[in-house]
Amino acid sequence: MDFTPGTFRTLVAGVISASLVLGLAGCTADEVSDETAKAPGYEATITRTAYGIPHIRAESWGSLGFGEAYAAAEDHACNMALALLQARGESASVFGPGEAQRNLSRDIVVKALGIPERAEAALAAQAPDIREWLEGYTAGYNRYLEDHPEGVGSWCDQADWVRPVRPDEFMAQYLSLVQSLPRAGGAIASVTLPDARADAVASTISPLSSPDLATTSPDLATTLRGLELRGMGSNAWALASSRTQNGKSLLLANPHYPWYGIARFWEKHLTTPGVYDAYGASLIGTPGVSLGFNEHVAWSHTVSNSKRTVIYQLTLNPENPTEYRWGDGWRSLTSVDVEVDVLRDAGPETVSHTIWSSHHGPLLALPGMSDDPYTVFAIRDANAENIHTLAQWQAMGQAEGMDAFIDAHRRYNAMPWVNTIAVSAEGRAAYIDNSTVGALSDAAVESWQSGVQANARLQALYLARGLVILDGSQASNEWRATEAPVPATEPFERRPLIESSEFVFNANDSYWLSDPANPASSVSPLYGATHSPRSVRTRMNMELLRRDSPFGYAGDDGRFSIEEVQAALFGNDSLTAALLLPDLLEACAANPERDVESGAVDHSEACAVLGAWDRKLNLDSRGAILFREWLTRYPYNETFLGKALFAVPFDPAEPRTTPRGLANADTALDKLAEAVLLLREAGIALDAPLGTYQIGHRMEQRFAVHGGNRREGIANLQISTTRSGNPTETPVFTGSGDYLGDSESLSSSGYNVVHGSSFIMTLAFTDEGPRAEAILSYSQSGNPQSEHFSDQTSLYRDKRWRKIYFSAEEIAREALSVNVISSTD
Repeated sequence: MDFTPGTFRTLVAGVISASLVLGLAGCTADEVSDETAKAPGYEATITRTAYGIPHIRAESWGSLGFGEAYAAAEDHACNMALALLQARGESASVFGPGEAQRNLSRDIVVKALGIPERAEAALAAQAPDIREWLEGYTAGYNRYLEDHPEGVGSWCDQADWVRPVRPDEFMAQYLSLVQSLPRAGGAIASVTLPDARADAVASTISPLSSPDLATTSPDLATTLRGLELRGMGSNAWALASSRTQNGKSLLLANPHYPWYGIARFWEKHLTTPGVYDAYGASLIGTPGVSLGFNEHVAWSHTVSNSKRTVIYQLTLNPENPTEYRWGDGWRSLTSVDVEVDVLRDAGPETVSHTIWSSHHGPLLALPGMSDDPYTVFAIRDANAENIHTLAQWQAMGQAEGMDAFIDAHRRYNAMPWVNTIAVSAEGRAAYIDNSTVGALSDAAVESWQSGVQANARLQALYLARGLVILDGSQASNEWRATEAPVPATEPFERRPLIESSEFVFNANDSYWLSDPANPASSVSPLYGATHSPRSVRTRMNMELLRRDSPFGYAGDDGRFSIEEVQAALFGNDSLTAALLLPDLLEACAANPERDVESGAVDHSEACAVLGAWDRKLNLDSRGAILFREWLTRYPYNETFLGKALFAVPFDPAEPRTTPRGLANADTALDKLAEAVLLLREAGIALDAPLGTYQIGHRMEQRFAVHGGNRREGIANLQISTTRSGNPTETPVFTGSGDYLGDSESLSSSGYNVVHGSSFIMTLAFTDEGPRAEAILSYSQSGNPQSEHFSDQTSLYRDKRWRKIYFSAEEIAREALSVNVISSTD
């Protein structure tokens, strides 16, 4: 997060001493400094261009990492330190147990999984150049701290937990990012086992050591949202030569990620002459370019609809609940005891806790899934042994064409939870879901599919929540051995790969319609459902991209330029409005008077406002707020699964155009009346411009934000805090928790944006090489004192794109600062 120093002092008042923090890490600052002194010599040149973008140039992988981490720390030392703290399982020792015990439960699970210890072995297993890269990266971070003994500034200035680290600590951060289970910390840490039956022998179950965790188990929706990153999102378009004006290829990268916290993008350009030259972004504190481009290929990622985790339903032995049914007998649960330091109001405290596991994986609390106390659930993570993601991203950044780019995926098979959408200078466009999923046998798939078809609730949980539940007592449901680099996961040949002569895209639904003209054949159901409803955002992406699009951004020739792609994304058109508003207006004209529980409403004004609305989510769009407050009175699932909103249900033969039409006019008008009364009670004009109330915060600065939410069928997603929970950790804005009436997201301070379009890039290959423009919506620096803390937020507000400088000549011409750093200075 971004805090002022004063806010930080409030958060960590009474923080434990530096000796305790350093002791928990297994080393002292002096020991780390001694190791740094013995390290090889590193040297890198950091050239900054407009908006603080660093271009790091070095002659070796170690020096490249050294310069990259130093530059990253200049912008995000606090967030880098926070990510390392969490990966060590120490966040509760500094920030307390957290809201809903989030810090405490995550620390418990990180330690129970042994991530800090496993990181050392994972580092040793890397190729020599990757180890060199991480070692140099560590040295660069440590050197930045050494160069700032008075403190790093920003919101963590003078904090004891901002300290030098070892390379395996950055490796631990990578493991905690790749794996799914740390995100389900609350559901794993809150598991309790039932007592043995009264007439049975007393069991040896250890008591829950932290009573707080027993009362803060997250609900099912929260658990699954964390596991499957279902709060995250993205759009990505890859346009092949036949759909671009210059006959080459064009990419839109539009990841929807948090505006706050450590899961944010940091932009960079990394060059080792003749070896690596890639521009793009990665999450704070992770080396390399995760999404971006080189001279030959460009790519983006979207969060995959694949199921990286599988849930196993277990039956405990009532005579001894530390055993679970396996075949015709019983198998013992295992347990691990961990100790976690936590800062309480009264001071530091050490919490002991027990995590229970089956051979499938740790037990997981799934509230509401069963009333039987002896029915429990375990979870297996396909990424538990995935340690080569950095090497795969490295190979992608070095690819000299689409074949080499695809081969990088085939060689490592290590994408954790994202799709890849890519173009090449040859004019090719490809979609790959190379995310890592478990390899189920045909028998297991058939058994699971039969169960889903027979159980409407399981089917809904799969389609809406991504939940896959197997019988954990049957050996036939075990994952099978494969030749994939990550053990027991699907090999590359069984993962979705789609090339198109026109375009491929993804907006977080499964691979099925990534090339809508050629629906893909089904692979493992763990890669998501086919012949199933698509989100309204996926459908909007299809509408914007097709040649005969009613929105017409590609012009009469149906071929896109960079400018036309930018206009399509920032047009902020609402597909949901196009699908529903005509019927709503017709119903409104026929029945303008409504009596609802809150009072009588004359819809004449509301109908006039909605009729005049441009059906966009722009800053000056009048009627967008009223439409949103009406639409959000329907559950989100209704926009693709339900029958209460749309009259014509989903038809797999017409996936682009169904569902459609307004289902029930009386219900819709009642909900419109409720929205009208809510806005009038709050003193908000029914035709108030969206930009007056949809706000992005950069500390004390407030920026009007264009874009819409998931229900509105809009490509440019921007999500506000909601009363039902948020996709990531967010700061508290004044009034953000003071929701108006029963609104889902409108508070006394407006719609407070915390998540959405982030590193937005358009790129076209030309005869002169790649040409790209971008906006980083929340800006490059996390330091409130930096001039680059909010400069690009203004660009986003105004829909002004900035040029990306890639060639050596451009960088030299546009350089605003040049800094040569060396480990031997």
